[in-house]
Amino acid sequence: MDVAEREEPDEKLASPKVLIPFLLVILIWSTTWIVIRDQIHSVPANWSICYRFFIAGLFMLLFCRIKGYKLALDRSNQVFCLAVGLLLITVDYGFLYAAEKHITSGLVAVVFALIIVPNSFFARVFLGKKSSPYFILGAVLAGIGLGLLFRSQLAYLPDRTEMKLGLVMSLLAVLSTSLGEILLSTPRGKSKPMPVFLAWSMIWGSIGIGLVALFLDGAPVIGGGAYIGSLLYLSLFGSVLAFIMYFYVLQIVGPEMAAYAHVLIPIIAMSISTVCENYIWSGSAIAGSVMVFMGLMLAMKSQKKSAPSVTVKMKID
Repeated sequence: MDVAEREEPDEKLASPKVLIPFLLVILIWSTTWIVIRDQIHSVPANWSICYRFFIAGLFMLLFCRIKGYKLALDRSNQVFCLAVGLLLITVDYGFLYAAEKHITSGLVAVVFALIIVPNSFFARVFLGKKSSPYFILGAVLAGIGLGLLFRSQLAYLPDRTEMKLGLVMSLLAVLSTSLGEILLSTPRGKSKPMPVFLAWSMIWGSIGIGLVALFLDGAPVIGGGAYIGSLLYLSLFGSVLAFIMYFYVLQIVGPEMAAYAHVLIPIIAMSISTVCENYIWSGSAIAGSVMVFMGLMLAMKSQKKSAPSVTVKMKID
């Protein structure tokens, strides 16, 4: 993936070189939940997050070395990576895993899909991007669709204290992720090869969640052979490969459109569950899925050709 600064019009999500990595990200992240579910029973979640992203950071540094990218960053850029790492990994994954101890994973997925809202807001505030009526209508339609998709889980709410705690944690994870993605969409986020920023952000984020794990869970714990295998899958595919492709898409189409990956992931994950766990689709789940895809089509319709501008473009080799 080469980074070059040149003058050319912005790409659309419908473009094959953008749509293919976008779909691959959704497919990869839709499978990670199965692996994560099995991991949390053997090793504290915070330690698993720490291991996953420290390993991913090392492999990302190796990738950057092979590509010939300069790994050394000055102090200001390291502080930038520290902020991104804390937001995208330490806070995001820390609260996300913790939330699932209080509310169902389906409800967490619905809340996390709302990242479209803060991404659109922060993109307007910090990047000067305005959402079109088509995009807003598509986001509303997708939100209603997600509600129908998880209607049964939304109907079952734990006791009020647990529910509030889980929802607050989920919302903090959403806001943290959104801010991290916006940071990587800023001119500074595009000033260096994106994998370099991601590598250092993963290292810093893993250190942050490691300190949290040490404080909350005690000494490090490691699982057996199956755990190591799943950890490598999450590190290499769920983190290195998926992060590179996701932020490649994000820097081209913007954080609002890229956020639709989080909306589609629950649907694909449930489709995988149909095969692996015999999940039975209800009428409302089918209707909700259709509405989500209709929302995505409307959002894609909102993308218009922009005037040629000097932008930072990444090309997949």
